Amino acid sequence: MNKIIFLITLFFLGCASQKPIEPNQVVDLDVPEQWEVNISQNLDFEQEWWNIFNDNNLNSYMIEFMDENINLEIAMLNTRKAKQASVIATGSLFPSISVNSSAVESEQNTAGFPPFFSTLFGQSSDEVTVFTQENYNLSLATQWEIDLWGKLRQGRIATKQQYLSAKYFEDFLKLSLTAEASKLYFAIIEAEQVLNNASKKLKNAETIFELYSLRYNKGSISIQAYQQSKIIFNATKSDYNNKLLMFNSLKREARLLVKNYPSTEFLVNNNFPKKLPSIPNTLPADIVKRRPDLIAQQYNLLANKALDRQALLTLFPTFSLSGSYGSSSNDLEDLTNEDFSVWNKGLNVFMPVFNAGKLIANKKLAKSNREIAMLDFVNALLTAYKEIESGFESDLTSNQALEIINENIALSENIYNTTFDGFMKGSSSFEDAINANNALYDNLDLKARLEKVRIEQRINLILALGGGFNITND
Repeated sequence: MNKIIFLITLFFLGCASQKPIEPNQVVDLDVPEQWEVNISQNLDFEQEWWNIFNDNNLNSYMIEFMDENINLEIAMLNTRKAKQASVIATGSLFPSISVNSSAVESEQNTAGFPPFFSTLFGQSSDEVTVFTQENYNLSLATQWEIDLWGKLRQGRIATKQQYLSAKYFEDFLKLSLTAEASKLYFAIIEAEQVLNNASKKLKNAETIFELYSLRYNKGSISIQAYQQSKIIFNATKSDYNNKLLMFNSLKREARLLVKNYPSTEFLVNNNFPKKLPSIPNTLPADIVKRRPDLIAQQYNLLANKALDRQALLTLFPTFSLSGSYGSSSNDLEDLTNEDFSVWNKGLNVFMPVFNAGKLIANKKLAKSNREIAMLDFVNALLTAYKEIESGFESDLTSNQALEIINENIALSENIYNTTFDGFMKGSSSFEDAINANNALYDNLDLKARLEKVRIEQRINLILALGGGFNITND
């Protein structure tokens, strides 16, 4: 009974050695009090940030993307791996308990050799006496390393922080991947609008070519003028085909992201959102608490600090307790008999003396990793500030560019309508008609690109702020 109490005591001593993990913010940096771009807004954060665009087709696609994207699945599995590593490290703080059993049968002859060898040396089986012996063992054993210096606890802290780092990195990856998927969605809208413009441009070029064909057949224009109209028609048709190829390619890419390749079926709105929500303003200090990549970097730093301390503690002696209780007998029925019980207990001490500098080098390596983790965090933080400032500024200037292009489109439409009508009546030249046609649809293409860029800038700002937002004016 005393032996059983001893084993139970070891187990509860191991349990008592575990302390709860309380991750702390340990990075002390000078944080700006406000941004250079000052916009006063109240901010509520939106988990499914793409809802701010009020696009049902986009919402449907993003739901499918969240369920089916392979990279998101990989990120979740990596987080799961990190969690299991934390569980393994936690287990090292507890005693290990195992049940061992064995059943052994041995034979020995009078000559001291196994029967096979006795026969080989010329002894007959009649001259050899064989002894057979059986032995049975059953025991409960435990082993526990006493975490006197906290080495194992530091390892557990490190794996816990690594798990939290992986968890927040998964959130950041989710944010980044959904941003790229939504950008692709709006790129498809742009491609469709550009394709529609190319179709109208091609139709006008075809009209000019057909008209010149009639005039050439009547002998009213030269062969050079006819050939020039055909060259322009062919070039416009080739441009249309290239834009059709790009449109279909983008749709396939979008379907690939949700494991639905090579389908080109993809629903998008015909137009970009006419009005985007107001851009937010939040304090720089809030970004450290909100951006998942910065939170992940902080946990990574904490993990490397713990690993640095653990590397130092490996230079200290290691103490462990061991014990076992069981029975051993030549008769299987006697294993439950107290008269055949066997038990032991012991204290083991391990002290590194010489290892060719391996432990010292490992300590220096851990210190270097900690310093790198600190610099990685500082660099990520400064990059975040830059991204936010740039996002604010780009968002404010994009509307001005759209106002200019809308004015140019209105002017181009007037020139096109007058010139093309005049060309059909013979009062405008071929060159004027082609130039007016090109100018109008080039401006329309540019507007589509600027609309896409404006939305991409808004998405980049969402990334910089660490997620979506709903805004109410003060």
